[in-house]
Amino acid sequence: MTSSISIRPARPDDAPLAAAVFRLSMEGTTEFIFGCDGRQVEITLMRLFSSDAGRFGYCCAHVAEMNRKPLGMLISFPGADVTRLSLAAAPQLFRVFGLRTFGVAARSLLFANIHEADADEYLVSNLAVLPAAQKHGLGARLLAHADEQARARGLSKCALLVSTENAAAVNLYRKHGYKIVSTHQPRKPIAGYHRMVKVVGK
Repeated sequence: MTSSISIRPARPDDAPLAAAVFRLSMEGTTEFIFGCDGRQVEITLMRLFSSDAGRFGYCCAHVAEMNRKPLGMLISFPGADVTRLSLAAAPQLFRVFGLRTFGVAARSLLFANIHEADADEYLVSNLAVLPAAQKHGLGARLLAHADEQARARGLSKCALLVSTENAAAVNLYRKHGYKIVSTHQPRKPIAGYHRMVKVVGK
């Protein structure tokens, strides 16, 4: 039987998948930012996603399904919207964390100088496929969907950040036309990362 892959807009009830995707794509950064770990991080991410909290919300996400099972997700948006969507998460963070939001904000400031995307680029903010479903083309389909979304918005480039230690992801992105344009080695706890860009045309 041939597997059927489809992409659809995310819904609030995709929150469990979103929590897994954020944790997989951010490689431990979620635990540091939110100041908690394990199940508490998952609950936090699910609440942010289902309440549509800016860059953590379902309106920025698309789901990859294989044989109608949701197995991967892309969180993406125009580079010009990065600041607006980051700030839009603040009210929901306060609802989730209360006064502990100030600690979250302080830890988040360590990432404030990271340049994710130019205004003429479409940012692949988070992308991951559940481990058991990898190597079936879901990641490739999500990357192709990002290209389509960029062109639909009149943007000629896609951009993303990837850990310098994640060779498999770097190779995947290179295979799909991304090139490393800069490499950064910030101070810990921020890991080194490449900024990669792909020209997709309009």
